[in-house]
Amino acid sequence: MEIASITDPTTAIGLRLAGVREAHEVEDWREAEEIFEEMLEEREVGIIILTERLAQKMGEKVLELKEERGITPIIVEIPDKEGALPERAEAVREIVKRAVGVEVER
Repeated sequence: MEIASITDPTTAIGLRLAGVREAHEVEDWREAEEIFEEMLEEREVGIIILTERLAQKMGEKVLELKEERGITPIIVEIPDKEGALPERAEAVREIVKRAVGVEVER
């Protein structure tokens, strides 16, 4: 399975340096949404990395597809070059708390 990303150009460079071969650079959420839908059709893509800001702008589509698709592809939201979105940080803390059993301090 492949890892793919849809991010701003700066984040895409970092992901390529980390070994992500399919790092798509986008300037707006509409372009991201098109690429996202194409990726969902590709069977080789097992993990899709999105920046939080793009995922937020894509809105319900990402949430619906996360629930609808089940296990694969795994959709991971990461902060972009401007940092984490405060409203998304709480969700990450909850995931870590459930997975590890410890609450993460700020």
